[in-house]
Amino acid sequence: MNRTQNPTGTAADTTTDLVVTPALILRGAANYLELHGWIRGDYYGTVRPFPPADAGGALGMAAHGAVTTCPFLDGPHVRDCNRAYRYLCDYLTLRDELPVTGPVVEGLTLSFWNDDPWQTVDNVIASLRAAADEYDWTHASEDDLETFAENELDNDRIPTRAGFLAWLAGRR
Repeated sequence: MNRTQNPTGTAADTTTDLVVTPALILRGAANYLELHGWIRGDYYGTVRPFPPADAGGALGMAAHGAVTTCPFLDGPHVRDCNRAYRYLCDYLTLRDELPVTGPVVEGLTLSFWNDDPWQTVDNVIASLRAAADEYDWTHASEDDLETFAENELDNDRIPTRAGFLAWLAGRR
């Protein structure tokens, strides 16, 4: 048989490219703040390749990989940045942590939350990671959930949300 009569899958079928999800950007933003520092009052601190940032600036660095004027309006990955931003705002709103009500305005709503006097870097980082976990949990594929559950039951363990998130993180 000629190989063209039995075609193989496309290169896209075998790619190991990472799918960019809001969870990936949220975790990247948390990591960025841990490494480069957190500020209030502006997206970015002193101008340098990797300045300290507020929550919105950290989302921008995680999405774009560089400082932009406004991470939600310019940069190579605005759509990804805005998806992570909206998910974080929804997450915070559901937990009554977002002090602003009304429509979500790109960057502004999160800035109010970030700049509140009660806010701490630890809370910002924890919220970014918790929102990422919630995204992974609520957007898990049936295949992943089934594989995880079977693995847990085979090892005489009860499947849990925390266990699933740890299992998923181990697969990355």
